[in-house]
Amino acid sequence: MKTVFEAVHSPVNPMEAGRYDGIRSRATAYPFAFSTDRDGTPVEGAEVWFAWNKDGLYVGAALEDSFLVAQNRHDEELHFESGDVLELFAKPADDTYCWEMYATPFGNKTTLFFPREREGMVLDQFLHAHDFHDLQVAAAETATGWKAEMWVPVEQLQAFGASWGPGSEWNIFCGRYNYNNSELADPELSMAPALSATNYHLTNEYATLCFLG
Repeated sequence: MKTVFEAVHSPVNPMEAGRYDGIRSRATAYPFAFSTDRDGTPVEGAEVWFAWNKDGLYVGAALEDSFLVAQNRHDEELHFESGDVLELFAKPADDTYCWEMYATPFGNKTTLFFPREREGMVLDQFLHAHDFHDLQVAAAETATGWKAEMWVPVEQLQAFGASWGPGSEWNIFCGRYNYNNSELADPELSMAPALSATNYHLTNEYATLCFLG
């Protein structure tokens, strides 16, 4: 049965209004886990929650992390290669294009775009051959790790004619790279929802986004 993630309604962009705690208090928080082909639970947990309005999609997250790593402090980079990262994937349920977006512990951001036709394309093209650079990201260190917020503007989500809000069908997924050494060895990979394998591109297994009023 397909997983459903609920997004509460917010009349304003929660990031701009400083409503991290307010949204967290009334939204369902979804825990990160290993993929279902693995035993056990992550050593350092995380949870994520969602909000929406006519102007876009909001993601809030709290991540346990005893050793923050961010060796690249620039935007629009492949941050999973250089440190801790929260990843958000979003796509219309009835189409094949997909966005992959990053937030790092120090507030850097990245957007990759995978178009419908991508045979022969290389990773650098998914990173740079698009105009989707309006993702907003905020992050801060906490007593137990770090917290992150992401805001995806509706202009991006509807760039190819997809509808947005109640009645529309969107699939979403969040993944995490959690490094605990400066050598960037053996990151702990966890996710929400739990996919059948540790492969963040299993788009058919993403959660269905439910827009609450």
